[in-house]
Amino acid sequence: MALLFHAFSIPRHWYIFDANTNCVFSVNKEQYKALSEIENGVETPKNLTILKQFQDKGFCLDVNIEKIENPDGELIYAHLNKKIQQCTLQITQECNLRCDYCAYSGIYSNRMHSPKTMSFETAKRIINFVLARSGDTYKLAFGFYGGEPLLELNLIKKCVTYIKMQAPEREIFFTITTNGTLLVPEIYDYLINNSFNIIISLDGPKQVHDASRKFPDGSGSYDIIMSNIRKIQKQYPDVSDKVNFIAVINPEIEEESCLQNLFKSNDIIPFYNLLSSFVNDLYSENETTYSDSFTLVYNREHCKYLLHLLGKLSKKNISPLMNGLDAQYKDQYKQLARINKMPSVCHPGGPCIAGALRLFADVNGNFFPCERVSESSKLMKIGDVNNGFDYEQVRLIMNPGKVTEEQCKVCWAFARCNLCAAFCDDLSELSKKMRLSRCVRVRFQTENTLKTICFLKESGYSFEQ
Repeated sequence: MALLFHAFSIPRHWYIFDANTNCVFSVNKEQYKALSEIENGVETPKNLTILKQFQDKGFCLDVNIEKIENPDGELIYAHLNKKIQQCTLQITQECNLRCDYCAYSGIYSNRMHSPKTMSFETAKRIINFVLARSGDTYKLAFGFYGGEPLLELNLIKKCVTYIKMQAPEREIFFTITTNGTLLVPEIYDYLINNSFNIIISLDGPKQVHDASRKFPDGSGSYDIIMSNIRKIQKQYPDVSDKVNFIAVINPEIEEESCLQNLFKSNDIIPFYNLLSSFVNDLYSENETTYSDSFTLVYNREHCKYLLHLLGKLSKKNISPLMNGLDAQYKDQYKQLARINKMPSVCHPGGPCIAGALRLFADVNGNFFPCERVSESSKLMKIGDVNNGFDYEQVRLIMNPGKVTEEQCKVCWAFARCNLCAAFCDDLSELSKKMRLSRCVRVRFQTENTLKTICFLKESGYSFEQ
């Protein structure tokens, strides 16, 4: 039995997140102090009296999680045989750039760039496999991934033609992630006319982008990418909704340049969608760290973004790198729907039905849960195009919480955890040590998200709109 609640505060407001009912409620300062002390093991008669008042109303009750097991395990066969939503084909392992932080740069526990390319025969078999196992999916997506996928444009065209020929009645769209160096107008025209969503990697102005995203000879890639984009915009000014830019926030660049002015002076990017992400340290030998000054500037820009959401600050004063955060907060808010109580058999949040949401097939036809995991991992290989899915392996990586069962059972962030098996993958088995090393960060991020939601709600922001 455990008390799975967490006390947190923002200026002049105090809250409790009750994991058992999955809801947040406000309290006064005295109640906050009492429940915060109980959370930290201080059980005075006064504190217990206040706790009893909430328990009489159905909150902050003892929780008895008997067993850690992913309830979606019962859905594995149905989803992997009828409901695959997306398949990403790694059509090549070659790339014309050598980006510093790339997953295949040599600083990660992963393969490196190679000249390997997927054969069309392998691609056809993967496509047939997915089409046969996605009959209940309304919108099916096929993605093309590398390396740099546009190095194999002819293979992409063959795959697209084959997919349309095999499933003329299906609603299918395509995605491609590219570095943009080969995206000339003729290629762009083909992609747009074939229902592609295009993601272009662009990290900022020239001095920022070229610091990391370089050709093998060390020269930067910014100028050629922007030249391509300008030509595309001139020829196709009305299709910006099909193009997304993603900027990786590198901790080594200058903080002021990165967060305050990044992309603002560019006359092209504002016409398109811009998203951002931090350097991925999955499978990295070193954890990515950001300086105190970077964190200070980032938090300031985040605060400005919240003021913008509340109508207090014009969008022109906001860093474009904050785009999309409102959608994330709305999604997190929806996940706070109240429940009666936490079930006795459950699993921390994080794992999906591996392979059903975004199946990844490498150049050899091996299957992985998604493109974020290491292709060198024995743990993460969930089958191949020759033998189909390894259902027991899928079940194994859907239950990473089993290796930290005792710790998970008493964690207030249980249901809001985002640690899938990739975060505890030592390339051969689930690592308890690796999973536990991430727990402090998860609780910190969860608390910050709850604080932001409460701040916006108290300030009149409507999550329903």
